[in-house]
Amino acid sequence: MDILILLYNTIIDSIFSITRMALILIPILVTIEIARHYQLIEKVTVKIKGALKILTLPEEAAFPMLAGIFFGIVFGAALIIEYSREGYLNKRDLLLIGIFISICHSVVEDTFVLAVFGANPVILLTTRLILAITITRLAAFLLDRSNLKLS
Repeated sequence: MDILILLYNTIIDSIFSITRMALILIPILVTIEIARHYQLIEKVTVKIKGALKILTLPEEAAFPMLAGIFFGIVFGAALIIEYSREGYLNKRDLLLIGIFISICHSVVEDTFVLAVFGANPVILLTTRLILAITITRLAAFLLDRSNLKLS
């Protein structure tokens, strides 16, 4: 009897997990297509071109990075995977984006949550941004200097 309950709970939990993933991924993919159709990606890219240059990343990295920064790792990862499949980003760029987003993700949500507990939002944002830029730039330098071919 316990096995049937376990099996039932596993099936129900799996269905909920798949539904949650679909609720995240489907809007992301639709958003990508809408953004491409209305050339929003190009407009955003122009605005953050300088930041991408500092991080030694191509313009194609703009949209996935912004998604990760403002909406979190899950949204950013979904865009990164999509861009990778379509061949817009090479492995070096994917690694650098991953490093940056792992440090500087969900800045809006995290900042609000931590500010409720008394953290200074300006210090939080500034520290995370400086840390993300510094570590990502260092990783880019080390990758380029080592001539490591990420294939």
